[in-house]
Amino acid sequence: MSLDLFLRSISHRFPAREFDLDGASLAGLTVNDGVVLGSSFRKCDFAGVTLTGMMFNKCDFSGASFAGGSLDKCMFVECQAPDTDWRKARFAQSTFMMSDLSRGDFSEAQLAQTTLMRCTMTQAFLRGAVLSQSAVMDCVLDNIVLDDASLVNAAITQADLRSAQFNGMRCDTILFSECDLSERDLTGLTLARANLSGAKLNRANLSGVDLSGSVMVGASLLGADLSGAIAPSTLFVKADMRAATLRSANLTQCIFQEARLDGCDLSGARLDMAVFTRASAKSASFRGAEMPYALMHHAKVDGSDFSASRFLRTDFHCASTEGSLFVGQHGRALETVPERAIAELYDSSRVTPYSGAR
Repeated sequence: MSLDLFLRSISHRFPAREFDLDGASLAGLTVNDGVVLGSSFRKCDFAGVTLTGMMFNKCDFSGASFAGGSLDKCMFVECQAPDTDWRKARFAQSTFMMSDLSRGDFSEAQLAQTTLMRCTMTQAFLRGAVLSQSAVMDCVLDNIVLDDASLVNAAITQADLRSAQFNGMRCDTILFSECDLSERDLTGLTLARANLSGAKLNRANLSGVDLSGSVMVGASLLGADLSGAIAPSTLFVKADMRAATLRSANLTQCIFQEARLDGCDLSGARLDMAVFTRASAKSASFRGAEMPYALMHHAKVDGSDFSASRFLRTDFHCASTEGSLFVGQHGRALETVPERAIAELYDSSRVTPYSGAR
């Protein structure tokens, strides 16, 4: 079938079915509001093309070039597009679903409000790409290259990033939910305001990283190195941080509620107004930590070392401190208030209201 017939079908709003346009040139053309089904565009030249409102289903773009093209409100569903050239292409409100984008070159591409869902992007190249308000969801990202990329209000979720390259990657308000970054060196990243809920960061190197205002609810940071990290107002609720290192980290106003910090090294850390309610921090080191107004309500800190730490109304109400060391600490801590402890046992669901004399 000819290119002219294909373009006429699109212009008349007829679905273009099973066209074979391998090697054809659509460079510089403008194509709008069409539906293309089961067609082949292998090694086609789409350089500089303008596509608006196009929907491609089960099409083959292997080895094609969209370099410098503009794709607005386009959708690619179950398409094959390995080894495709997307350099400097501009995507707006477009979607890729269940498509193969392996080894695709997205260098310096701009993706705005664009979604890639359940795609294969093995060895895809996004050096210098800009992702703004875009999402990469449940995709295969083995050996993906994100060097010098910029991610602003973007999301990468449920991805294994252990082999990803992201030297010089810039992040601002990014979602890394349920991603695996275990054993990665993340010291070159800025993760302020990042959401890493449910992420795996086991034995990752986050020393000195800016994590200000980040969310790590339910994250796994087993043996991770956060020494010297800048992480004020970060949420570590229910995070697993056993044997992690947080020496000299700025953890002011952090929330460690119900977190697991057993064997953690928090020596010299700033813990002003930090909340450890119901956290487990057994055999942890708080040596020389700054802890004014920290809340340790119902925390388990048995066997922990608080030597030379500084207290100021640090509240250990109902905390378990058996075997802990409090030697040479400065300031005073608040102890358990018996009346309050009794009141906290009150369960309204188990109390029958008094209805008066019978």
